[in-house]
Amino acid sequence: MINFEKWHGNGNDFVLVNSIENPLKITKTFIQKISNRNQGIGFDQLIYIGLPSKGEYDFYVKFFNCDGSEAGMCLNGIRCAASYIWKNKFFPNSQINLQTKYKSILCSPKDNNDVTVIIDKPNRLNNKVISNKIQRKIGPDFFLSNIGNNHILIDMESIKRTDLNDLYDNLKNIIKKESMNLSIFEITKNNFFQIRTYENGVGETLSCGSAALCLANNFLEGKKKLKVKSHGGILEFKNMDKYILMQGPSEFIYQGNIVE
Repeated sequence: MINFEKWHGNGNDFVLVNSIENPLKITKTFIQKISNRNQGIGFDQLIYIGLPSKGEYDFYVKFFNCDGSEAGMCLNGIRCAASYIWKNKFFPNSQINLQTKYKSILCSPKDNNDVTVIIDKPNRLNNKVISNKIQRKIGPDFFLSNIGNNHILIDMESIKRTDLNDLYDNLKNIIKKESMNLSIFEITKNNFFQIRTYENGVGETLSCGSAALCLANNFLEGKKKLKVKSHGGILEFKNMDKYILMQGPSEFIYQGNIVE
């Protein structure tokens, strides 16, 4: 019997499991079974919270897509993981230093269920081979970024009219082996940023925090802060020299248990 809690961040929904007190082994088959929205619990990603492997961290967090593959990062999920820890009183301090596969993340609670996340700025990916392959298919209006997971972000005049599934299928042979999430974004006349994301191993989600952060970082130079809107809601970003701060919601839905 595995206890879990269901959370969402901007509509990006998660099942969180506690491996702090009793270590769990989560299998790919189990994840695929319970992620089914008709025959299981249904979620975008499963989040596994355990003890850290290094002393400077408070907890270790792993992310698994609904197809069972591991994701390197999920910034909507990390806010929910921090809120889960505070809710269940697993840690006495309000500020939590979380260890993920590639990054250290500092989380702090804010008003109205918001959480702030401070993380290293993403890196631009300068892979000429992949960039040339993509450009031959869609043209030059894109950039590649990494924040623990890989992203391609494509600038478009209107993201509403684009068939995101068809676009992903068109680029799938290039980007899937790179575990690259696909985003399309639009900058409106009032300098407002809108985004849609197809997450590898999941499909289109209502929000992708790491994609929104990569987008924000690309346009934050010379600005103190900006907002990015997805179907699920708005995330706020602030420039902090070597770091970038994200603020967004984390919402508890329900708790339960399931037999593996």
